[in-house]
Amino acid sequence: MKRPMLTQREAATACGVSRTTIRRRREAGDLPGAVQDEARGWLIPVKEGLLAAGLRLNAPAGPDVPAADSPAGTGEHHQEHGHGPSNDVAVLRTEL
Repeated sequence: MKRPMLTQREAATACGVSRTTIRRRREAGDLPGAVQDEARGWLIPVKEGLLAAGLRLNAPAGPDVPAADSPAGTGEHHQEHGHGPSNDVAVLRTEL
């Protein structure tokens, strides 16, 4: 199974911290397993990086994600252009 990886921006959003905090933690070596990707920039593993560093996935879902128990929501959310940060966070929460 492929381990979930987030960009610095996605990691910051998912953990409710600034991108600067994620960058500083990465540069300090606090996010093991972080790798640089040519296309996406720095990628940080959720379990081995963020969670191991004591960060928590706690960002609230954005207003465009209907709640599973709302009349408009079915519990599933599909973005028009594929995987985005909100969808990635929802998938990661499900996996954890």
